[in-house]
Parts: sequence; structure tokens; C-alpha cells
Amino acid sequence: MNETAESRGNQERRKAILDAAWQLIAERGYHHVRVQDIARICGTSTGTVHYYFPGKDDVLREALRYCVDQAFERQGVALRQIDNARKRLLALIEMQLPTGTQVRNEWSIWLQFWAETCLNPELRPIHNDFYARWMDTVVSIVRRGQRQGVFSDVDPVDFARLLTSATDGAAIKILTGAPDMSVDAMRNMLVRILDKELALSSPAI
Repeated sequence: MNETAESRGNQERRKAILDAAWQLIAERGYHHVRVQDIARICGTSTGTVHYYFPGKDDVLREALRYCVDQAFERQGVALRQIDNARKRLLALIEMQLPTGTQVRNEWSIWLQFWAETCLNPELRPIHNDFYARWMDTVVSIVRRGQRQGVFSDVDPVDFARLLTSATDGAAIKILTGAPDMSVDAMRNMLVRILDKELALSSPAI
């Protein structure tokens, strides 16, 4: 096997391990996933898993990072296809709604990442980097809308804090079964925030 093929094989095995690990975390919880479980899903041995990730914490930490990276990449590809900033922000809101197995599992990962970060300071730089990317996505769209003349002259950072906090809070309620929140209610609330905070003022008569 030449070096390129070997490298590609290693990348594919590492990706398969991370895919299995993050989905197990989403389904069972961070502390209920064993290396044996990951190896069984991948059809490999625990030794192979440890070859790429020395300890259980290493594979689980990287699985959290991998899951969030994949979500950002998927969203980025979709958003770049939309020129109008308002439509782009509406699309971002739609992609945050915890519908379907993929997105609900990603939200499950986020919730567990938050909990682990509270207890483990070593995770905070990773968490804060992801949150900065989430904020930057919203800030970038708002600034785009202001350049296009479709959004009001609000502080993009203040708006991003409001929208991301509302999004996270609503999603937590849905995933924990709060009776006062549904996917439709979450969507409507976030769109109302968008319209209230970013709508252009009507010209004076």
C-alpha cells in the first residue's frame, strides 16, 4: 500500500470511529459509552480504537468536536447557496430546529457538551471556540443584511447573543419535554425575534 492509500485508509478508520462514538454519545449519554461499544459498531477491535485515540476520554472528546464540526460544515454549505440575508437567516433558524434524528442527536451532543464543560475546564476552550463560530455565523448574516439594506442598523453582536440564547433555550425545552415549547413554537418565536429586532423602520409620513 502506498503512503497516500495508507493515509486515506487511516483517515477513513478514524472517521468511522468518531461517527460511531458521537452517535452513541447522543443515544446513551457521554458517560455510558464504552470503547468496546465503539469497536463493535465499527467492526474492529478495542486495540484499533486505542491506536487512534489513546484513552476513552480522548475518543469521546474528539467525537464531540467532530459532531459539531460536521454540523457547522453542513450548515455552511447550505447557507452559502442563499444570497438574501433574511432568507439566509430564516434558513439558519430552520436548520436549528430539533427535528429528525440527525439534528436531535446533534442537539443531544450540545447539551452533553455543555454539562461536561461545566465540570471539566479542559473542555472550555473547545466549547468557547464552537460558540464563537455560532455567534460569528449570525453576526456575519446580520452584517450582510445591513449591507443589502434588508436589516436595520442594530448591533450585530447584541442581536447574535439574543438569537443564539433564545435558540439554545428553546431547544433545551424541546429535548427535555417541556410542555410549553414545540418545534413550531420555537420557529415562530425565533422568526418574531428576527422581525422585531431587524425590521427596517417604516418611513415617517
